[in-house]
Amino acid sequence: MSSQKEDRQMQTLLEEFRKLPDYRKNKVRNTHPGEILFLALLAILSGADGFEDIALWMKVRKKELSRFLCRPFVAPAYTTIRNIFLGIDTKAVEKIQQQWGHQLGEHGSDTITIVAADGKTMRGSQNKEMNEKARHIVSLFLTDKKLTIAQREVDEKSNEIPALLALLDDLKLTNCVITVDALHTQKNVA
Repeated sequence: MSSQKEDRQMQTLLEEFRKLPDYRKNKVRNTHPGEILFLALLAILSGADGFEDIALWMKVRKKELSRFLCRPFVAPAYTTIRNIFLGIDTKAVEKIQQQWGHQLGEHGSDTITIVAADGKTMRGSQNKEMNEKARHIVSLFLTDKKLTIAQREVDEKSNEIPALLALLDDLKLTNCVITVDALHTQKNVA
């Protein structure tokens, strides 16, 4: 059973997702893209693998989702879910996730948050036919919440250092300790 604090955090995240613009021409009242994305996230965290699994998860949990959304819930077809994923503004979703993660990281002035920074090469992102190298990202991770709060793709002709500096500059983290790899132990980075 989840605590009231966790329920409030989930409601806050849902409200942020509801702020996503509805880009569709044929707007269906019961399927706001932000809500569907949020519920798809819950389905994926519960083990759903693919659009059909997400649709099935929503259908099976229709009563619970109606209570959580405070209105009758009609589970969308998997094609609707797929179309929402294809058309959503990914930058807007990333911004929402960063803001929510930043809120989770805020503590009182006497608490220090530990944020781990790390770079990873994305498996399967190389495209030999298009002569594209594998993509590399740098991420910030809240260790106590076990949550990635932000990530940024590293420019192909650069390295992690400028990407991490830009990421930290965007978030304006306070009262935290940031752990980094040896690559970042340079005067201008510190």
